[in-house]
Amino acid sequence: MGTLRRQRTRRRRGFAVCASLCGLLVLAKPEAQAQRTKAPGGNTSASSAPIASTDVETAEQLYGKLDYEQANAVAERVAKRGGLTHEQLARTYRILAVTHAILDKEEQARDAFLQLLICDADYQADSNLGPKVNMPLMEARGTLRSLPSRPGIDVATTLSTAGGSLRIATRDPTHVVRRVSVGFRWASSGDYAVSQISSSESVASVEIPAAPRGRTRLDFYVQALDERDSIVLEAGSPNGPKSAFAEVVDRGTSRRAKLGDEEGGSIFSSPLFWIVAGVAVAGAGTAGYFVLRPNAAPTSASLSPLLLCGSERCN
Repeated sequence: MGTLRRQRTRRRRGFAVCASLCGLLVLAKPEAQAQRTKAPGGNTSASSAPIASTDVETAEQLYGKLDYEQANAVAERVAKRGGLTHEQLARTYRILAVTHAILDKEEQARDAFLQLLICDADYQADSNLGPKVNMPLMEARGTLRSLPSRPGIDVATTLSTAGGSLRIATRDPTHVVRRVSVGFRWASSGDYAVSQISSSESVASVEIPAAPRGRTRLDFYVQALDERDSIVLEAGSPNGPKSAFAEVVDRGTSRRAKLGDEEGGSIFSSPLFWIVAGVAVAGAGTAGYFVLRPNAAPTSASLSPLLLCGSERCN
């Protein structure tokens, strides 16, 4: 009896330990999943990028196997889900556009090619694909040329170590951009300060604060996102930013110069002052000479003719 009781007790303890471990695993799984999908400082989850990248690769592999229908279905699902980087979006539209054309979906192919050319204006289709693919591509190029401006982002910098600004012009003739994200940092690594610009602002300015002491390089990027938070246009990226170098300004000297401008400057720094002063000094010296010279009778002189007779004076 004692032996049976001990065995039953061991079994109960084993079941309890197992249940506890299973409970921990069940609780830990959602928490770990939440940690993986939590994205710092953005709407897109940290895990969505690798998943999207995997799906884009899957679509490309299916296309390579000539399974156009499945490649098209996967690429369309990825495009609709959104949250794609600029490079992922361009790759997705390449698969979509070509497979739409091969599957005789001419209108969808033309639209996909237009979106592709917005992301990648230099795209060239494989000439071996034939007119079935090249025709909608040519039509998309014609549509792009007819637009009032070529899609893109222009960034002009006005920068010194005392601060400056980024002037951003977004060219969006097809009206696909919903917001523009701007990031900058006075360093080659670390976090970016991020600002958001509304899509209604085709031209906007982002103020840059003064640089930390010893820093002259500003890294920045500008990304235009669509309604699904995929990056349609970009100038630089967080991993490959643009750079600008600031003009070095002595903050103390700059402040003194600014104060001098505000106060109108010193009168002694004016060239006109010294010209007037020189004329006044010269005039005063001349007048002083005549005022202070000793009193003396006026001098007079007369001239009489002198006639010579030979070597002697004539009488």
